[in-house]
Amino acid sequence: MNGFALNLHTFHPMRNSSLLSLVRFIIPVLLVSVFVSCSPAKRVQKRGGYLHVSNTIKTDRPGINSDDLVNFAQPKPNNKILGLFRSGVWINDLFSGGRDTRTKRWLATKLGKEPVLLDSAYVDNSMIPMTIYLNNKGYFGAKVSRTIQLKRGRSKVRYFTHTSEPFKFGTISYIIAGDSLRYFMDGIQKSSLLKPGKQYDAYLIRDERERITRELRDIGYYAFSREYIFFEIDTSEYQRTADVAVRIENLRPRSGIKDDTVRYLNHERYFINNIYVNSNFADAASMGVTQTDTLAFRAKSDTLLRKSPDFYQIYRTQLRLRPIVLSRSLFIFPGQPYSQKYINLTYNRLQNLGLSRIVSVNVNPLAVSNDTLLGYRLLDCDIRMVRAPVNMFTVDAEGTVAGGYFGIGSSLGYRNRNIFRGAETLRLKLKGAFELEPDFNIEGIDKSSIFNSLESGFEAGLDFPTLLTPFKFKRLGLNSKATTSVDMGFNYQQRTLYTRYVSYLSFGYEWNASQVARHLFTPVELSSVSIVRDSIFSVYLKDLGDPRFLNQYTDHLVLAMKYSFVFNNQVLNSGKNYWFLRGNIESAGNVLNLYSNLFDAKTDINGNYTLFGIRYAQYLRTDIDIRFYQPVRQEQSIAYRTAFGIGVPYGNSLALPFEKGFFAGGANGLRGWPIRSVGPGEYYSKVKSSFERVGDIWMEANIEYRFPMYSFLNGGLFLDAGNIWLLKESQDFPQGHFQASRFLKSLAVDSGLGLRFDFSFFIFRIDGGIPVYDPGKLSGSRWFRPLKFQMRDINWNFGIGYPF
Repeated sequence: MNGFALNLHTFHPMRNSSLLSLVRFIIPVLLVSVFVSCSPAKRVQKRGGYLHVSNTIKTDRPGINSDDLVNFAQPKPNNKILGLFRSGVWINDLFSGGRDTRTKRWLATKLGKEPVLLDSAYVDNSMIPMTIYLNNKGYFGAKVSRTIQLKRGRSKVRYFTHTSEPFKFGTISYIIAGDSLRYFMDGIQKSSLLKPGKQYDAYLIRDERERITRELRDIGYYAFSREYIFFEIDTSEYQRTADVAVRIENLRPRSGIKDDTVRYLNHERYFINNIYVNSNFADAASMGVTQTDTLAFRAKSDTLLRKSPDFYQIYRTQLRLRPIVLSRSLFIFPGQPYSQKYINLTYNRLQNLGLSRIVSVNVNPLAVSNDTLLGYRLLDCDIRMVRAPVNMFTVDAEGTVAGGYFGIGSSLGYRNRNIFRGAETLRLKLKGAFELEPDFNIEGIDKSSIFNSLESGFEAGLDFPTLLTPFKFKRLGLNSKATTSVDMGFNYQQRTLYTRYVSYLSFGYEWNASQVARHLFTPVELSSVSIVRDSIFSVYLKDLGDPRFLNQYTDHLVLAMKYSFVFNNQVLNSGKNYWFLRGNIESAGNVLNLYSNLFDAKTDINGNYTLFGIRYAQYLRTDIDIRFYQPVRQEQSIAYRTAFGIGVPYGNSLALPFEKGFFAGGANGLRGWPIRSVGPGEYYSKVKSSFERVGDIWMEANIEYRFPMYSFLNGGLFLDAGNIWLLKESQDFPQGHFQASRFLKSLAVDSGLGLRFDFSFFIFRIDGGIPVYDPGKLSGSRWFRPLKFQMRDINWNFGIGYPF
C-alpha cells in the first residue's frame, strides 16, 4: 500500500576530505564482508563439517523448469543479505564459543542462525522427488545425478537431469456413467485443460479433476466429489504419446444393502427449495425465534440470474436491513439448481456489506421418505448474519506532513454503517493541526513562532452499496461490487503569508468489472479555492512573474469529470508474476465554458470567464501507472514501474491549477531528491527556492530489488529515473520545456538502499537515495562523483508501505 510518506533531507557538514571519507566508508565494509564470508566456514570445517552454500540445477532440456527442481533440493543454504554474506551464521558463530550465558545464547539463536551443514543423505534423498517431478512432467524414465564440490570449508551441490523427449497428450476420451451426467459433460469437456499435442503433465490432470468437480457442483450436483473421477493413461513409446480416458463413475453402493451384485446409483441434481434469511441471528437465537416468525418477501426479476420473481423467508425480529437490500446480495433463488459459485458469491456480497461479524450460508438436504430416488433432490438454504456494531467513533492524534508542512494534529471521526437500513455508510470527520511552514526567505515576515501555521476542517461522506443511476446496468457482471459515493468537505488554512479556504463536493461511482478489473467514475467533482494574501507576499509573487506561482495563490474553481481504470491480477501467496495498472483521465471546465459562450457571459479584468465571481479552470489531464512484479526466489522479488502523465490547459486557463500539476521527487518517486524539488527539465537555479516545482508533463521509471534480511527486516535496492517538463518554453524556467532531442539529458537518475520493517499489519520504510545524475546542475557537474561523496548527499525518505 502507498500511504503516509515523509521526505527528509539531512545536512551533516564533514570537514575531512572526500577521498578520506570514502576510504573510511569502504574499508570497514570490505573487512566485514571478508570476515563474515570466511570465518564461519573455517570454524565449521574445524568442527568436522562443511557450510552448505548453494544448490544449482543443470538441465539437459530448455523446457525443464530449474526453479521448480531446486525447491526439492535439501539442505537449504542460509539466507544472504544483499546476496553477499550470511550475517545470521556469522552472528551465531560469534556468540557460540566461550562461556555459555543466557545473553549469548539468545543472541546466537534469535539474532543468529545455525549454520546449514552438508548432509549427503539429504542430497541423495532430494533426487527422489526431482525424478518424480520430471516423470509427472512427461519425461518418463528420467534420472537425476549430482556432484558435490568441497572447497575452503564450503560445499556446493550441483544436480543434473538426464531425460528423453517428453511425452505428449494423445487422444482425450470420456467414459461417463449416467445419462444426466453425460448430457452436462458434453459442455464441460469443451473447456478441458487437457489438449491433444500438449506436453504430458500430471499436475494438469490434477487440475482437470478439480475443474470438472467444480463445474458439476456449480450446475446442481451438490454431493459430487472428485473421488468419482478417474484417469486412465495409455502410453505409446513409439509415438511418445499418452492417451487419456476420463472415467466418471456413478455413486457407490450404499452401506447396509445386502445384495450379491454391485449396485451403482446415478448422481442426483439438487435444487434450492426454501431460503431463510436471518439478518440478526444472535438476537433472534437468544429470543427463541422460529421459522414461523418469517416474512415472505417477493424479489423483483431485476438481475441477470432471475428469470421470474422469487420469494425469500426473512426473519421479522429486529430486521436490520430492508428486504430489498438483502435480496440484492442474494444470488441463490428458489427453484434454481444448487451452485457452489453462487453460494460463495452470496457469502462474499453479504460479508462485504460490512454489517456483520459473521456470515454463514448453509444448505441442508431435505430427507426422503423411501429408497426410491426421483433423480433430483431439494435443499433448504439457511443464511445467518451475526451483527457487528453499527456506530463507530475514532479519536486520532497524528504527525502530519503535506507539501512540506510538518506538524501535529488530531481528528475526531464518526461512522454509521447502516444509516438508512440499506447498508449505507455515513462518514463524518473533524480535524485540526498546528504546522511548521517552510521558510520562504521573504523579508518582513514574522518567523518567531515554532508552529506558524494552523489548519482545520471537516469531511462528510455517504456511501451507497449500489449504483444510483436513472437507468439500470444489467451487464456489470456477478463480481461487480458497486458503490455510489457523495463527499463534501471544507478546509481552513491560516499560513504566515496567506489564508486559504478550500471546499469541495463530489459524486461518483465505483464498481468491479471482474476479479481483476475495477472502474471509478466521478461525473461531478467541484472544488473551490479562495485565498487572502499578505500584501508583502502579493508583491513578491508578482515579481516572480511565472503564472504557476500566481495560480497557486489565486482564487480559482474547478468543475471536473474523472474516470479511472484499475487492473490488478495478483494472486496472494501464489509466487507468480503479476501486473498492476491504473489509468486516469480528467476533464474540467468544458460545461462551464459552453455555458459562458452560449449566454455570452462577461469576463473579468484579465479576460477570464468566472462563476460566482471566481475564475474557473479548463484543462484536460491524463496519466497512467504500470507496474510489474516478478518473484525471483523465495521471499525475493523485483518490482518494475513506469508512469507517464500530461496535462493541457486551454480555453479559460493559461496554466494547470497547481494541485493538478505533476511533480517529481519524494518517498514514492525519485527518492534521491526531496518532494517537489526536481525539474522542470534541465532548469538550473543558482538560488535555492522553497517553492514547489510542478510541470505539465511527467515521466518516471523505477526498478527495485526486494529481499529478506532478518526476521521482520527486509531490504530494497532501487534505481529511479524521470522528471517533469513544461509544455511550452518559459523565460522563468530556461530549458524547462520538453525537447525530444534532449530527453535523455534531462532525465534525473538516483539510486539507493531501503529498509522495510514488516510488522504484518503495516510496513515502516526508510529509503536513502543518492542523485546519480542531476539535470538541474551545470553540465560539468551533473554526474555523481564517488570520490566527493559525503553523508549529506543522501536524501532520506520515511514512509508507510511500499513506494509502489
